[in-house]
Amino acid sequence: MIIHTLGPAETDSCEAASDYLRHQCDDGRLVLHDSFESVINHLDAFVGDFLLIPAAFKSSRRNIDWADVHYGCLEQLKLVDCFHGQLDPLVLVRRKDAAHAIAYTHPATVALLKKYLQNSDRSVEIRYTNSKYLAYQNYRLNHAQLVVTNKKIISLGEQETIEKTYAVDMVWCVYKILKQSR
Repeated sequence: MIIHTLGPAETDSCEAASDYLRHQCDDGRLVLHDSFESVINHLDAFVGDFLLIPAAFKSSRRNIDWADVHYGCLEQLKLVDCFHGQLDPLVLVRRKDAAHAIAYTHPATVALLKKYLQNSDRSVEIRYTNSKYLAYQNYRLNHAQLVVTNKKIISLGEQETIEKTYAVDMVWCVYKILKQSR
């Protein structure tokens, strides 16, 4: 069994796919991609393999989400399994001495950021990334003000605080990738 999902190894998708493989088969392997779009746009190259994608999927590149993938790829994706599980806690981190009024997030978690901003006096430019892991990397690299990411990957500096922690249960969908009918 070969499962395609979002990488790098620090993503929730990689962790969910690894757990799924451990419970389903002994000889499976993961193929990690920079984005779900890189799988969805090349399904013909992965016929016979599987795609693991969260129900909360939203693209940072195109205006598509899980429903668009589910219905838009009916001929090439057959839903074969679903499961749910707790994500690593998510956190909203604020840098007190930020160089830029920028917030990084994955599109799927932007609602958490927007709710926080509604209840604060902060105004920031929101920038989207392909994963929460990349959101944190960009936040650090650009000395941004806010980020929504996984708690397990952060390393707080003295000018950073966790403003909010979120416990999230996620639904995961496993699809068999089929040959496109002509």
